[in-house]
Amino acid sequence: MIKYRKMAVVVLLFVSGMFLLSGCETLRKKFTRKRKSKDSTETVVIVPRDYSAHPFANDVLYKQYFVYWKSWNQELVSSLSEAENYKKIDECIDQSLTNMKKMQTYLKEEKAKELGVFVNKTEVLKDEIMAAKNMPPAQMNRLRYSADRILSNVNRNFDLKKMKDHLK
Repeated sequence: MIKYRKMAVVVLLFVSGMFLLSGCETLRKKFTRKRKSKDSTETVVIVPRDYSAHPFANDVLYKQYFVYWKSWNQELVSSLSEAENYKKIDECIDQSLTNMKKMQTYLKEEKAKELGVFVNKTEVLKDEIMAAKNMPPAQMNRLRYSADRILSNVNRNFDLKKMKDHLK
């Protein structure tokens, strides 16, 4: 009987050894993550959008450009008073002029001409700034004064509250 027990233990060890050597492929497959298939049934629909129409009303766009113009012109005045670098002054005057011209496109013809006077003054100011790269303090103060006058006049006369009736 002891022989049979030893023989059963040896057979049992042999069978379990065979399982260990052959591996547990099914268990390994069971615990590994399976890759997701990319077979989607969704159809891709490409619809062109028309961006030519403005999603905002003219008064909203006018106000936006007015705020942009005001901030750039205030930055120009402070740059001229602090005698900061020339590139910053040039960028401020360019952005101020660009936004003022965009404001002009939303106004009716009569008010657009009135704003055109200040556009021309700003262009003259830009030319003076371009001509005087190494500005002496006296000239810097004169240019700052001109920019400040333009800022106060346009701010006073072309605010959205006053221009609501004059928008296209």
